[in-house]
Order: sequence, then structure tokens, then C-alpha cells
Amino acid sequence: MTHQPLLAGLEDVFRHPSTARHADLLQFPQIDTDTLRHHGKEFGRAGELLVESVLLSVGVQSVSVAEHSPFDCVVFLKQGVLRVQVKTATRPRAGCFNFNVSRGYHRSPHGVRRYSESDFDLLALVCLSENVVKFTADRRRSQTIGIEEVESLRRRPGLSFEAALSDLGVDQMAPASAGLMPFCY
Repeated sequence: MTHQPLLAGLEDVFRHPSTARHADLLQFPQIDTDTLRHHGKEFGRAGELLVESVLLSVGVQSVSVAEHSPFDCVVFLKQGVLRVQVKTATRPRAGCFNFNVSRGYHRSPHGVRRYSESDFDLLALVCLSENVVKFTADRRRSQTIGIEEVESLRRRPGLSFEAALSDLGVDQMAPASAGLMPFCY
């Protein structure tokens, strides 16, 4: 019988991961900044899933896309497909949830840069600690949601989606076309 020696470091892949940081997450949103940074990808994914949940709860089908696309999910409407970019804020600062609508991150080879007009159609801003989403067609690079908006977003989760569609000139009550065509803006 042949023997395959382990490669140095490979055994760490099969070792049970430490739960120390994960236990800290049970206290969300009252967690320290280092834990927030360490789990940034998970919080972003939680925001994406919350968006899909809100969309599904108001009768809109969506599906997530590959991680490195300039949008996070697509929404299927009678008139076509909308590309949705999701931005997640974990908790408020100074009474507001703050969103930086840009691509990339500081340590990547490309750095942080603006989205182009053709990258997405709709923006979904997630206030994760409050489990609410605000949809918007506004493409400004810096956006905020005040704490005072949270209750209305919670009460009517689809209202901002309807308003954003209206801002895009999309009428949800329009008859379906012969086939789904992507929107072009």
C-alpha cells in the first residue's frame, strides 16, 4: 500500500476551526470593531440574503450571482431583469446608517473605485442590526439612512422597492413582454 505524506500546513485545513470569534457574533450588533472587520464578508452576505428575503416576501423573485460581479443579485420582473447592488451597514453611527457606494477594497490591486453607470440598475441599502432594507435608484457614492426611517422601512418593506422602480421608469403593472430582456440604462 502506498503512503501519501501530508503537505506541511495541510492538516490545518482539516482541524476544527476555533469558535472564539464566532461566539462573539452571538452578541451582534454589540460587538467590537475587530470582530466586525474579521467577519466583513459574512455580514455582507447576510445583507444580500436579507435583500433576497425582503424581495421574496413582497412577491419578487431574485437570485444571487457570482461574487466578483458588479451587482449582487438579479430581480425578475414582467418587463425584464434588474441588476441589484447590495450595500450593508452593520450598525448606526451618530444616528445614521452610512453607506459607501464604491467597488473594491483598499488592499486589492485595483483599490476602491466608482461603479460605472452600467454596473447595476438598483441599489439595496441594508441596515443589518435593524433587519431592514431600503431600495433606491439613487447612485450617489455616499448615502445615509436615518434611524427615524427604520420603522417605516420595517412596516412597509416593499414601499421603497416600488419607489425605486418608479424612479427608474419601471411600471410593475405593465404587461409582460414576449420574453425577458435586460433593462438598459
